[in-house]
This record gives sequence, C-alpha cells and structure tokens, in this order.
Amino acid sequence: MTQQQWHPPDPPNYKANFDVAVFKATNSAGIGFIIRDHEGEVIGVLSLSIHLSQSVDELEALACRRAIQFAWEIGLRRVVFEGDSTTVIQDITRRDSDFLLFGNIIDDIRHQVSAFHFFDICHVNRSCNILANALAKRAKLSEGM
Repeated sequence: MTQQQWHPPDPPNYKANFDVAVFKATNSAGIGFIIRDHEGEVIGVLSLSIHLSQSVDELEALACRRAIQFAWEIGLRRVVFEGDSTTVIQDITRRDSDFLLFGNIIDDIRHQVSAFHFFDICHVNRSCNILANALAKRAKLSEGM
C-alpha cells in the first residue's frame, strides 16, 4: 500500500493542515496547524493548549475553525484546509448538522469559509498531517503559561 504524501496547493492557493492532541493527565488538549503556500513555504503556525472537550471530533472541529479564523486574519482568501478526521470532514461537508453535539462549531466553519474566494476542506491520511500533529502535541509545553 502506497502512503500518501503532503503536496503543496496549486498557485495561488494556500494549504492549512490542522490536528489535535489529547492530554488526559491534565484534562486538556492541543490544537496545531500549519499554513503553507504553493511552494511549501510556511506562512503561519499555531500551537495552542485548550480545555478537553466532550469528544475528539469536537476538538478536531475546533482546530479546523481556528485554522480558518487564522487564515482569514492574516489575509488569505484561497485556502485548502486538510485534516485527518474522516468524521469531522464528513460533518462539515454534510448538509445537516442539527443532530451533532458540536453542530454550532460546524455551522461556524461553514459560515466562515463561505467568505473565502476559494476554499476546500479535505480529509488526508495522517502521514500528510505530521507537522500539524507535532504542533498540537507541542501545545502541552505551553500549558499553564
């Protein structure tokens, strides 16, 4: 089986990979994302410690929403967002979020990306999300700061 590899987006787009890490011992989690341009150059990163949510899927949705907010804040308007949670990506692309425990977050994501000139939200294999995962794990170092 061939393992997927991360590829830069087509110009003039950017790509944002997001992920989470759970730290059960401290009842917290980490969000991490990295945004790169069409040459693979890093445009921005985030590693943030947050309180543990009810589910990992909710955390993944929070990470996606934060990546979208950050991309908008730094002026990007053409972004491909990639995450390794099949469930969350399906929840975002599905029409109805009324029965999701974190449907409000999914609704926020849909609303926020609608302002972009171009966007896509895609599922990728974990091997394509290594740096985002490392940034999420790094958030443990900033707990309590």
